[in-house]
Amino acid sequence: MASSIRDEFERFFHSNSMVATYKPMFLKALLDLGDFRDDEGSQWVKDDGDNLVVDLEFVAARFIYYSHPLYYKFKLKQQFGIMTVLSYKIFEEFDVFKPKNKVSKKEFCKEEYKDARIRLIKDGISKTVFPLLLKDCNIYKPIKKSKMFTFSKDNALYVKQHKNQLTKALNHELSLFLGKFNNSPNIPSKLEEKQKRPNLNKKDSIENIKIQNSKCFYCEKPGKEFAQDHFIPWNYVYLTEKHNMVPACVTCNSSKHDSLSSKNFLEKIIVRNKKLELSAGYSESSMRSEWENCRLGYHGENKKLWTPKNTTK
Repeated sequence: MASSIRDEFERFFHSNSMVATYKPMFLKALLDLGDFRDDEGSQWVKDDGDNLVVDLEFVAARFIYYSHPLYYKFKLKQQFGIMTVLSYKIFEEFDVFKPKNKVSKKEFCKEEYKDARIRLIKDGISKTVFPLLLKDCNIYKPIKKSKMFTFSKDNALYVKQHKNQLTKALNHELSLFLGKFNNSPNIPSKLEEKQKRPNLNKKDSIENIKIQNSKCFYCEKPGKEFAQDHFIPWNYVYLTEKHNMVPACVTCNSSKHDSLSSKNFLEKIIVRNKKLELSAGYSESSMRSEWENCRLGYHGENKKLWTPKNTTK
């Protein structure tokens, strides 16, 4: 049985049949059937001898879990043009969803999200990916006239033993697909469930503050302690690099949050960067391009750019 599911995954990875993110997300949800916790949807998984009987709510909760940061945090499109996938539409339709929802599998398995899960199943999963994925990866069996399916315990053991490798492979497929219509850097890292936000090293932080004469980069208020702010927001670049880090006072750092600064600050950081010793990969043109791509694809073309409320000038 293990060799069979292995062959089915191989068949999926060579199918080239993706027109949306539904298929790899569905498979990522199935990977959890080998090692989920009781509070992560155990009410939807029943033991039936050699098989597990699974309710699609188990899958729907994970669709929401995977899609929430893509929609709210990274602002990534999941389809071409003006079409919006259903997993994004539910965020707009149900008041229970907020940008600051606690993003966890446990959270989205709660009763308060039931209507959203059922909507996702009824109008999305059950009509599209649930029957269609079987043509590319036949590893589960739908139960007729229900929102249930069976998944063998042998398959559950296989996905548990190979979860890390399969997750990386599915994320790779997702990143290739999302990269076709998102001009956003580091998409593979954004698909990882846990990602630490690294700090700029102490030596470079001190140098950045010294070049600013111990003043906030934005309001130019003098001080002794500063936050190291990602000039182009962290949620967009998803990297901490010296050329994009500036010292910011507590007020400016808090106010700016994940907004993009106005163009006069772009000119200012380009001038500042000429004084720094930077990696060979940095250039003025790449900085301008990244700022513009962020404005269009992340910040919002028609949204006002951030400026500090007060300056010392």
